[in-house]
Amino acid sequence: MCIDRILQATDQQASIHLQQKLKTSPPDQKIQIIDSILGGGQTYSLMCNRFGNFLIQRCFEFGTPQQIESLAQAMRGNILTLACDPFGCHVVQKALDAVEEDCRARIVTEMFRRIPETIVHRYACHVWQKVFEIRWIDSPPAVMTYVNNAVGGKWPNIAVDETGSLVVQNIFENCPEHDKRPVLNEILQSVTTIAKGQWGNWVIQHILEHGAPTDRAIVTQKILEDAVNLSLDQYASKVVEKTLRTAAQNSSIIAASSLYIGIVCDGVLDRPRIPLIDIAADQYGNYIVQYILTNAGPQHRETCAALIKRHMVSLRGSKYGQKVAFMVERWRGGPFSNNNNNSSNNGGNGGSNSNSGHGNSSGHGSYRSKTGSMDGSNGGANGGRRRW
Repeated sequence: MCIDRILQATDQQASIHLQQKLKTSPPDQKIQIIDSILGGGQTYSLMCNRFGNFLIQRCFEFGTPQQIESLAQAMRGNILTLACDPFGCHVVQKALDAVEEDCRARIVTEMFRRIPETIVHRYACHVWQKVFEIRWIDSPPAVMTYVNNAVGGKWPNIAVDETGSLVVQNIFENCPEHDKRPVLNEILQSVTTIAKGQWGNWVIQHILEHGAPTDRAIVTQKILEDAVNLSLDQYASKVVEKTLRTAAQNSSIIAASSLYIGIVCDGVLDRPRIPLIDIAADQYGNYIVQYILTNAGPQHRETCAALIKRHMVSLRGSKYGQKVAFMVERWRGGPFSNNNNNSSNNGGNGGSNSNSGHGNSSGHGSYRSKTGSMDGSNGGANGGRRRW
């Protein structure tokens, strides 16, 4: 009766009632409830139901090994359909956690059939993230071999995709070096293009913050080669700021800040003024200059401040440059204090601080695929992740 109400009337309370029964009932009663669900011939329909998918997930949690195997059999041959379903994708992720390794390998093998479409799919991408997180014990399927064969040469395009950028960062975090190296090599060949992407900039920030020293050095070099243009870009400006932040933390690339300041403080033939002033007056670049004035060494700060003072009239008349002008005026009486904090550095550019916004380049923990809460709060709209 409860099953019919869930499927026919999308009854949330009926789903919650059965979930509570599974949590609180004695073991023999739990077995009876799950057997009745399996015997009703509606298991697959529940997997794709807004509230029924939560009930199936609880069956995976509380079922016996035999019942879990039966649930997995009900999914067999339909993994791709479930993975692309807003509710079924949660069930697939839960199954990957609950089933034995041989069954897990069968589920993953079904995903190999449509890798290019599913790896950037709004819902299936979360199943792929779960696949990359699996720690195999015996003979694992060659997941990254299949993936690289299917999408090799397309990783820069995947990295700038809304969901693909999360998959790429997940590969960086969870795959061994020999598996992720082909992905990294393609990304490193297109650093500036990816850095300008709304979603791709987080992939580059992830490398800067967590990558190997050689990879960080390559990214830093490519960012500095086009430092002025990237500093004026809405998304790449965040990467420039992240480059300066990581340079201050890693002695291997500590010269990056000095090189950047040298680049933006030198005159350019096709510009009437030095790039530093253009960046200071820019909607996005001004946050980089504010960061330099607050965090660079005393000599660099004084150099930048002296150059900015020559253009105070222009900057005071600029909507964004006036923030930089005010900062310099505030400290005009003496050298910059190391204790000053740029309180406006988190303002108007929609998350210039590279630790806010899209997805947390330090691991995008807030985007991890989830199986949802008991009361059905995933709603199916986002495939089990928080939008950024």
